[in-house]
Amino acid sequence: MLGLSSCQPQNETTILSERESRLDFEQTVEQLQANAAELGYVVPIVHDMQANMLKAGVEVAPAKIIELCHGGRAKEILTSDYDRFNMSMLPCRVAVYEKEDGLTYISWTNYDQFSQLEHGVSMAVFRQVADDYDEIITPLLK
Repeated sequence: MLGLSSCQPQNETTILSERESRLDFEQTVEQLQANAAELGYVVPIVHDMQANMLKAGVEVAPAKIIELCHGGRAKEILTSDYDRFNMSMLPCRVAVYEKEDGLTYISWTNYDQFSQLEHGVSMAVFRQVADDYDEIITPLLK
């Protein structure tokens, strides 16, 4: 893990990180999905928050939440009664959005940090997800 763990996000909490993308909004969404697919992730759904909010009569800048699911990793949590409570963290999500500055940003759960709060199967799975996120997200960062 050398990419994300060594980056200094623009905005960071213990569990959430944010960085500027080097690509525009649509390119970031497309490339993120392609990078995830290369590692065996599927995208069950992309939430178009701009379109959803417009239906509610609210205008917001482009924003999408991409759900990423790796069946093998999810299976480890879903088949362990001890770890099953962590299914609320599944599928993993990455947000891509524009801010008022017109730039595109990516935010994600810092699964490396999150894994330190866990135990057993969940700890190992979320550490692997953190490694995967390094490969998925780092190439997109400015």
